Amino acid sequence: MAKRKRCGAKGPAAHSDMVISAGLKDCGTESRVHGDWLVYSNQLVLTNAAVPSSTGSLIVRWATTVIPIECHYKRKQTVSGEPLTPTWLPMTSTISVFGLLHFSLRTMADGCPSPRSSSVYQQGEAVFLEASVEAPLHPPLTLYVDSCVATLKPDPLSLPSYKFITKHGCLMDSVLPGSSSKFLPRKQDNRLCFSFQAFHLNKETVEQMFISCHIRATLKQKSHSHLDKACFFNRPTFRWRATEGDDALCGCCASEDCNTGHTTRLNTEEKHEADTAVGPLHTLPRSHWTGHLSVNH
Repeated sequence: MAKRKRCGAKGPAAHSDMVISAGLKDCGTESRVHGDWLVYSNQLVLTNAAVPSSTGSLIVRWATTVIPIECHYKRKQTVSGEPLTPTWLPMTSTISVFGLLHFSLRTMADGCPSPRSSSVYQQGEAVFLEASVEAPLHPPLTLYVDSCVATLKPDPLSLPSYKFITKHGCLMDSVLPGSSSKFLPRKQDNRLCFSFQAFHLNKETVEQMFISCHIRATLKQKSHSHLDKACFFNRPTFRWRATEGDDALCGCCASEDCNTGHTTRLNTEEKHEADTAVGPLHTLPRSHWTGHLSVNH
């Protein structure tokens, strides 16, 4: 759009709703005839976009985004004193371009009802984590946790380490005898809560730990693939189970690879993924018993 005052958005920067009031042929708008339609086209330029998240904070992206805008008028209709009503065409690609995504990982209280205030755990206590993606202006997304690793340092590649989620959503810690680690049923598609039991990577009296996870969001699909799953080992049934959908998707968790035999995706599918981390978490040995152990079976 041309750099004129009336071509700019009006409204507080913190609001997601903005108003641009300008003439149909102003701001560099181009017109053309396409069949029975009179089409006016322009571009909406977004810079320094700020979108409020569900927690009240602002998600800021400083990159410039250009969104194509088209307004279609029917040519063959009776002309009267009433204003013509344009026909708006759905533009999913436009929404996807503007869909600002914010991935996060945080510690939660038992069962994931709310964030946890303390970062101190006893060895064997259940650690609840919630992975989420905020996308206020994006088509609905479903979140998955591909992998997670625990390390003593912030660097996820440092040693020693313990990979407790692998193979695109297999919670391997749940296989250990006596483990209560699991994925919890979803309450929202864009959030996924899971638990694992606090442990020590060495023999230190008090150990600090960092959790790094690779999380991914996909457009809601009618069918899932072996890459889109959240699986844990259910000891009573002695089998891998999916927290949602078909348990058969989890069969590969007991094999070497979950990449083979998965549903082929279109090359044009947009990828939304990020590396997230939380920590340090402090793990006390069992000798520091305080009378409370939040292991849920």
